[in-house]
Amino acid sequence: MKHSLKKNAPLEMKYDFKENGTNSPVQLYVKKFELDNGEKGVLYIYKSFRDILSVTKQATRTLVFAGLGAILITSLLSFVFSSRMAFPLREMKKIAVAVSRGNFDNRVPSYTHDEIGDLGIAFNNMAQQLKYNISALRQEKEQLSNILVGMADGVIKFNIDKTIILSNPPAEEFLHNWFFSNENSEKVLIPSKLEDMLDEILKTREEQVGEITFGDQTYVAILTLLYNGENVRSIVAVIRDMTEEKRLEKMKSDFVSNISHELRTPISMLQGYSEAIIDGVAQTDEEVREFAQIIYEESLRIGRLVNDMLDLARMEAGFTQLDKQEIKLAPFISKVVSNFEVLAKENFVELNLEIDDYDLMYTFDVDRLEQVLINLIMNAIRHTGREGYHGVVTVKEHADYVNRQLLIIVSDNGSGIPEADIPYLFERFYKADKARTRGKAGTGIGLAIVKNIIEAHHGNITVESTVDVGSSFIISLPLKEKRS
Repeated sequence: MKHSLKKNAPLEMKYDFKENGTNSPVQLYVKKFELDNGEKGVLYIYKSFRDILSVTKQATRTLVFAGLGAILITSLLSFVFSSRMAFPLREMKKIAVAVSRGNFDNRVPSYTHDEIGDLGIAFNNMAQQLKYNISALRQEKEQLSNILVGMADGVIKFNIDKTIILSNPPAEEFLHNWFFSNENSEKVLIPSKLEDMLDEILKTREEQVGEITFGDQTYVAILTLLYNGENVRSIVAVIRDMTEEKRLEKMKSDFVSNISHELRTPISMLQGYSEAIIDGVAQTDEEVREFAQIIYEESLRIGRLVNDMLDLARMEAGFTQLDKQEIKLAPFISKVVSNFEVLAKENFVELNLEIDDYDLMYTFDVDRLEQVLINLIMNAIRHTGREGYHGVVTVKEHADYVNRQLLIIVSDNGSGIPEADIPYLFERFYKADKARTRGKAGTGIGLAIVKNIIEAHHGNITVESTVDVGSSFIISLPLKEKRS
C-alpha cells in the first residue's frame, strides 16, 4: 500500500501473497483515480481465495473418492464377470483334455444359463456321443478281431505296396509254413505265386483266385480289393488250407482205382472161364468142375469185397451189431493163425504164436474178431514176405490184469510204415506210401473196418512202426478182474 502511494507508482497494480496464519492465497488490486473536482484517491480491492480453495479441495476430494470407488466397483464387476466366464471355460478346457485322452465320463458343470452354459451342454452332448461312437467302434473291432481269430481260413491284409498290415492265426501259420519250407530257399515272406496274384489284382482291379502249393501242403488264395472312394486302399487275401481236402480227394481217387483193379481181375476170370464152359473148351467133366470152382471162388472174392464195403458203411453209420459169446481166447487165436501157415510159407515168412494165458475166457463177437485178425495177419505177411529175406510175423496175446487190458499184438519185421502215413492209416480208402505198396492187393478199407470193430468192443488199436524195420499193431481190449 505504501508503494502504491508513491508518486512514481503505476496507476494500476496487482499483488499476490499468502495470508498470514492460514497461508491461503490472497490477491490485492490497487487503482489510482482522480475525481472531476480534482480530488485524487487510491482504490484497494482485497480478495482472499480461502473459501474457493476450500470448495476446490472438497470437490477434488469428492472426485478422487468417486473415481476410486468407480475403479473399485468396475474391478469387482470385471472380476465377477471374468470369473463367471473364465471358470467354465477353464473347466471345459480341462475336461476337453481328459476327453482327448479317452476319458469320456467327465462332464462340464452347468453354472449359467447363458451362451457359456449352452456351450457346456453342447460339449457334454458331444462327449456322450463320442463315448457311444468309440464304444461302438471298439465293440465292432473286438467282434471283428474275434471273428478273424476264430476263422478256420487265413486272412491277410496287404497295403498297396504289398506289405502285410494285418493277419490272423491261420494266416500266420500259412506264412510260417511257407517261410520254413524247402521251396523258400531265399527266405522271402510270401510265396511267389501270391506275390504274382497281388501284382495281377493291382493291375486288372479284378478278383484273383489261385492255388498255392509247397511241400505236401496245398492252399487256395482269394484276393479282393478294398476301396477308399475310387482309390484302392488295400488288398485282402483269404487263404484256405486245402491239404486235407486234396488228400481225401486223392484217397477217393485211389480207392476207385483200387476197387476197379480188385474187381477187374475176378470179373475177367468169371467172364473167361464162363466163356470157356459155354464154348465147350472144357471137354471133360473134371475140367468143367475145375472151371466152375474157379468161377465160384472169384464170385466169393467179389462178394467179400462188396460185403467189406457194406460193413464199413454200416459201421460208420453206427449200425454195428455184435453177436458176443464167451469162449476161450487161446484156441480161437491159434485156429486163425494156423489158417495162414501155408500162405506164410509161400511168402517165405515164419509165423509165430505167443499165448500168455491159455485159460483166459473172453466175451466177444467171434466172426468180427476173426475178421480183425485175418486182416492184420494178411497185411503183415503181404508186407514182410519176399524171396531171400527171413520174414517173421508174430501174433501175441497178453493179459494185463494190473491195468485190466487184453493185448493182442500182430508184429512183423517187414517194410514198415512211414511216420507221415501213420495218423491216416485207419481212415477208409487210405493206403500207405503207394510206391512201397505197388503191386500189393488191397482196397484201403480193411484197417478202417478193423478200427470200427475194435471200437465196437470198447477197445482201441494203435500202431508202432519204423521203415525197413517192421510194424506192430496193438489191440487193447477191456479186461475184467482175473477169476480166482
